[in-house]
Amino acid sequence: MRVVKAKSKERRRDRRIQEIPLKIDIHGSDYETANWSLGGFLLYSFYGDFQIGETPVVGIKAEVGDQVFQHVVRAEIVRIDFTRKMLAANFVELDDDILNTLEGLSTGRLRRELLRKRKTA
Repeated sequence: MRVVKAKSKERRRDRRIQEIPLKIDIHGSDYETANWSLGGFLLYSFYGDFQIGETPVVGIKAEVGDQVFQHVVRAEIVRIDFTRKMLAANFVELDDDILNTLEGLSTGRLRRELLRKRKTA
């Protein structure tokens, strides 16, 4: 038997989602994610005044068809690149409702449920 290993420099635990952007509200400013995962998010075109280690409360909004999912969660700022206008943050706490939304988006389950409801209506 041979053992096959995949060499990867990837240290992230969660798969990054780029195809389904989230809308993030931080201190009244709205941004769209460059990518996100169950662990956090990356924003481009960021024009804020935060420090690494800060834990602001952020609003998360996702739209699936005509359904809108909105949540509020605390996130820790882990990387800021003012030159490239990027901000990366990790979710500090995800309750079951937020986790269900993010997992449903990443797996396509929310979209399938919406299509199923439309067919039965």
